Amino acid sequence: MPALHHLALQTLYSSVVEGAQAQSVTFQTPGTRVQRTIRGRMYTYWRTYLASGQRHDEYLGAAGDPDTDRALEERQQQGQEARDRTTALRTLRLSGFSVADNSSALTVALLFSAGIFRQGGVLVGSHTFGALLNSLGVKLASNYPTEDGDTGTANRVALAVPGDRRVLDVLRDTGLLFLETAPEPGPRKLSTSFRRRGRPLKVDLFVPDTGDDYEIRLLPGLKMHATGLPFFEYLMEGVGDGCLLGKDRVIPVRLPAPARFALHTLAVSSLRPAELGMKGRRDLAQAVVMLDAVLAHYPGWVEEAIDALPDAARACVGLAAGHALAYAGKAGDAARDTLEDLAALAPDHESSPEPTPFVQPPV
Repeated sequence: MPALHHLALQTLYSSVVEGAQAQSVTFQTPGTRVQRTIRGRMYTYWRTYLASGQRHDEYLGAAGDPDTDRALEERQQQGQEARDRTTALRTLRLSGFSVADNSSALTVALLFSAGIFRQGGVLVGSHTFGALLNSLGVKLASNYPTEDGDTGTANRVALAVPGDRRVLDVLRDTGLLFLETAPEPGPRKLSTSFRRRGRPLKVDLFVPDTGDDYEIRLLPGLKMHATGLPFFEYLMEGVGDGCLLGKDRVIPVRLPAPARFALHTLAVSSLRPAELGMKGRRDLAQAVVMLDAVLAHYPGWVEEAIDALPDAARACVGLAAGHALAYAGKAGDAARDTLEDLAALAPDHESSPEPTPFVQPPV
């Protein structure tokens, strides 16, 4: 059975998330008052630093004017709320909640401010794994690695977007990413990762596939490429609001449903190219943790997700489930039983070899 955070911490998390969902502007520092004298008269400004690092001075009005004083009081109250949020985030981080590194959190904040998630973008990958566990109140074992081997999650963000023009236009207009990085080692000749100018962090872009596993697709409107994600529509069904925690910010995002995320992770782990074997093994371990967490509290979600599996995905899930049993030593009985049932979906599942686990199965 997965370990859960104390109820008081889950309540604190819910409070932080509720406050973040009300935000609609670019994330910024708490801010401070700045006064300037212009032609002999004093004027008040509110200085903040945006998520991009750019300084922003907001004009409030003439010093001493009642409207200016009210605006200043409102900004000061918002600043105090931001400081309180930072304190709460520190408590959550020290208590074992999953928190993204600063660079990833900043990039996701910029995507939020640009409207990517409102237009259909969905956060996927290991940052999603941590965000979903937070929402379920699950505390991940302290010795459980969430990095991708030689390319850790601290160096990349994964974003899935529909292939329609609306969201692609938003991506193009952000001007945030879209410096195509050099291809990584392997048979691929094209890069599907992008980065902000002057920033090392990569953003992996995924779009619906057209039948070929992990195909590379050209996005003409953006003059760049993306990876076709197998069973994209299945993962996108039931997407909902969520939050990514950073060290000093909370970013509203869109996240897949936990049960579908687990089964989709199993499915794609069996389709990864051989050179990404480390990622495939990480996928199996994460799928076991997520299944265990959901089955412990919301077993109906898993039943619905299994029933909704596309026919083409069932054999992939079955093959991966048989391998995932090697990571289920500390999972609950329901998770192990479910994996065994899923393994029966694989053709000749009894002869499928088990891989050697690369991590100690988490609690």
